Amino acid sequence: MTIRSIKLAAGFSTFAAALAIGIGLPERQASAQVQAVPREGVSFHDTVTARVTVETVDEDARTVAFNLPNGRLVLLPVANSVTNLATIDDGSLATVTFTEVVTMLNLRQKGPGSKEARKDQMSARPNRTDVEAGRFTLTVVGVDLTKNTVSVISGDGGAVRTYAATSIARQDMLKKIKVGDVVIGMTTPLMITSITK
Repeated sequence: MTIRSIKLAAGFSTFAAALAIGIGLPERQASAQVQAVPREGVSFHDTVTARVTVETVDEDARTVAFNLPNGRLVLLPVANSVTNLATIDDGSLATVTFTEVVTMLNLRQKGPGSKEARKDQMSARPNRTDVEAGRFTLTVVGVDLTKNTVSVISGDGGAVRTYAATSIARQDMLKKIKVGDVVIGMTTPLMITSITK
């Protein structure tokens, strides 16, 4: 037996031993390695109507890209019930109605820096990245458990928006949100149901 074949046999033996030890070790749970921060959240379906600037209309794909008043660029499919896409020009102003999912996460910060963090998140001039991602920060101004609704207002004022909890799971989550809570969340636009000049 040559020295090369002895080294090769030893290498294979070492590899096999390491593999056997690795298979024999108990598997560590992912949760033991990384601790997720628990955060209560609730989602609502909403319909939004806004005056927007149309970037482009693709009649074949039945999609429209437009800029929301806050500057967020959105590309959405158009419902089959909308038949006037050919009349909407690129670069024009239009009134668009679309559906979206609003997901609210409760934000109760405590400890050093919490007041500053809440103040930053409630700034009248939101972070550009937050706008582009559809991330928002709101203050809860009303929770009506008899009607299963939550009312919120944005940090820079504006209209109060009220969302209805239509499922038991959403109604249970409402019990964990209190007036004065600062909530963060995401909006996920779904589909255009109407578009007019």
